[in-house]
Amino acid sequence: MNMPRAARLGRLWSDPGAVATLILGALLLGFALTVQFPVVAFGFQSDEATYYSLGHSFARDWDMQFQRKDLVRVWKEFPTGPEGIFLKRGRSVHLEPQARPPFVRWVKSPDPRTDRLYYGKSFIYPLLASPFITLWGTNGFLVLHALLLTACFGAVYAFVRARSGQAAALAYAVAFLFASAAPVYFVWLTPELFNLSLVLLGLFFWAYKEVAPAAVPTATWLDRWASLLRSPWSDVIACALLGIATFSKPLNVLAAAPILWLAILRRQWGRVAIVSLAFVAATGGLFLINGISSGDMNYQGGGPDRSTFYGRFPFQTPESTFDNTGIARATDGLLTEVIFNQDALTTVLRHNLVYFLVGRHTGLVPYFFPGILTLVLFLFAGRHRREPFQWLILLALVLASVSLLIYMPFTYSGGGGPVGNRYFMGYYALFLFLVPAVITVRAAVVAAVVGGLFTAQLIANPFYSSFNPATHPKYGLFTRLPIELSLVNDLPVNVTPSRAKQPLAGNPPVLAYFIDDNAYNREGEWFWVRGESRADLILRAPARPHADGAFTSLAIDTIEVEVATGAAASVVSIDTGAERVRVAPGARSGDTVRVKMPEGFPYKAIPGQPLNRVYSISIASSEGFVPLFDEGVRDNRFLGARIRITPLYRDDRYQPPRAAH
Repeated sequence: MNMPRAARLGRLWSDPGAVATLILGALLLGFALTVQFPVVAFGFQSDEATYYSLGHSFARDWDMQFQRKDLVRVWKEFPTGPEGIFLKRGRSVHLEPQARPPFVRWVKSPDPRTDRLYYGKSFIYPLLASPFITLWGTNGFLVLHALLLTACFGAVYAFVRARSGQAAALAYAVAFLFASAAPVYFVWLTPELFNLSLVLLGLFFWAYKEVAPAAVPTATWLDRWASLLRSPWSDVIACALLGIATFSKPLNVLAAAPILWLAILRRQWGRVAIVSLAFVAATGGLFLINGISSGDMNYQGGGPDRSTFYGRFPFQTPESTFDNTGIARATDGLLTEVIFNQDALTTVLRHNLVYFLVGRHTGLVPYFFPGILTLVLFLFAGRHRREPFQWLILLALVLASVSLLIYMPFTYSGGGGPVGNRYFMGYYALFLFLVPAVITVRAAVVAAVVGGLFTAQLIANPFYSSFNPATHPKYGLFTRLPIELSLVNDLPVNVTPSRAKQPLAGNPPVLAYFIDDNAYNREGEWFWVRGESRADLILRAPARPHADGAFTSLAIDTIEVEVATGAAASVVSIDTGAERVRVAPGARSGDTVRVKMPEGFPYKAIPGQPLNRVYSISIASSEGFVPLFDEGVRDNRFLGARIRITPLYRDDRYQPPRAAH
C-alpha cells in the first residue's frame, strides 16, 4: 500500500514535524545558553584551542592574527592555556600585474619570516560563530550548533516527508541525527557538526526537488520557500554551501560531485557551468581571502612555518617565540612514501575497509548505524522506490570512503582522540539522501534502537565522552568489534600515557597498548589481568637500529607468556588470532607457554620512520581475588593473573639508510 505524499510546504505550520523542529530548537538553544561551558568541558581537546582562539579573535579584535592578547584571553576561562593550538607564520604578499596571462601573479616577500602569526586552521567556522560569541561569549559556539542542528532536523524531516508519511519522517529524523555520534560534537568547539550541517543542507537544497510533490501556488511565505527549493537557484545555493564545507575541510570535496554528475548526465550544460562556478567561487574565494590575509592560501601548509604548541606558547614570555616553542606540523605535500608503499594498497587497505565499517573506535556501524541501515534499505528496495540521483549519491559516498582510506591510511579518523570518525562526519549526511520510498516507522525504530545501543552512553554525557574518548569502547557491544591496528598512534588510548607505548620484555622490548581497564598498569615487565575479565592489548614490534643509520623491522613469530597466579586458581586464556591457548597453573603457582602470532599489521605512518608490525591479542582470567582480604596487604585490586610477555622475533626486512638530500 502506498503511503501518502507530503503536504505542500505552505501547510507545514500544522505539521507535527514543524512543531517538533521548533521544540528541538528551543531545547538546544536553552542548553547552549545556560550550560557553563568552561566548567563542564574539562579543557580543550583536539583542535578546539585553535578554533576557540580564532573565534574570540574575530569577535573581540575583528582580525585573524594571533597576538599576546589572544593568548591572555584563553587563561580567563581555561587555566591550562591553548594546548594544541596551531599557528602559522605570516607572509607579506601582493598581486603584481604582468603583461601576459594570467595578467597578475602572486608575489611573496623575499623574507617570509615575519613576526606576524596567524591561526593554522580554516577561518570560516569561527567567523560564522563570531556574532554569537560577541553576544554570549564562548557559549556562542553552542548557539551556532543549536541553530545548525535544528535546521538539519527540519531538512531531514522535510526530505523524508516528501517520500513517506509524517510519523515515519519524524521518527527517522530523530533516529538519523540522535542515534549517531553526531550530537556528541555539539559540545566540541570544532567544525565537525558545522561540516555535517553544511553538507546536509547543501544537498537538501539540491535533492529536495527530485522527490518533492507538485507545487501548489499560494501566497504564503512557506510556499515561496518551496518555490525556491524547486528552482535552479537551489543548485547555486547548494554548491555555495558545499564549497564552504570544502574550504572548512577539503576532504568534503566529493560531496558536491553528485550535483555536477546529474547535470552532465542530463546534458544540462548551462547548469553544469553555473554549479561549477558557484562551487569554485565559494571554495576558491575563501582560499584567496586566507592567502591575502596571512600570505598562504593553504592554512595547513607552510612547512616549518606552521606549528602546534603544548605547554609553551609564543608571547607567553619575552623569550618565547614561534621558533623555540612549537612543533612543525604542515600538510603541504602528498605522503607518497606512506601511501604508495608495497603494503598500503594491499594489506592496509584490506584491513581498513573492515575497520572503517565495524571498527571499535571509528566504525560506521557503531557510530553511524542509521546511515548504514539506510544504505541497506536502499540496496534492497524495489526499483520504483529509488531515484536515479540516489545512485550518484552512493557513488560519491563510496569514492569518498575509499579515497579517505587511501589518502590517509593511518589517520583516517582524524586523530586527537575523536569519538568515532570525525573526518567522515561531513559524508554522513549523504546517507540521508539514500532514503527509499516509502520508509516506515519500523525501520526508523530499528535505527534508533540499534544505534542507541552504541551511542546512547555518548550522548547522555557528551562532555565526559569527549574528554575521555577511550572510556566508552571498553564496555558493551564495542568490545565485540575489532581494534583498528592501522590507527595505533591515533587511538584514544594514546591520550593516557601510562596505557600506551609501554615497554614489556624482549630485546629490544615490545611496546604494549592497554586498550581497556581489564589490565592494570605494568609493574616492570609484568602486569596483572583483572579477575573474571578479558584484557585486550596491542603489541607493537620495534625496529632494530644499526650503526650506519639503517634499521631492521622486526616481526614476532611467537610470544612466550609467563603466567603467575595468586590466591585464586585462575585459568588464563590467551588468544593471538593465530592460536588460542589455555593455561591452568593452579593457585599460587605459575606456568609458561608459547603462542603463535599472526603475520602482523604493517604500520608505517610517518615518512622516514621504520615499519613496525602491530598485533592484537587478548588475555582472559577466569577467577580473581582481592589481596586486601586474601593476603593481608594494602592492595584492593581484583586480580586474576600476573602476566609477562616476551616476544620471539624474526628479522622482517632490512631498510637501508635514506640518501642525504
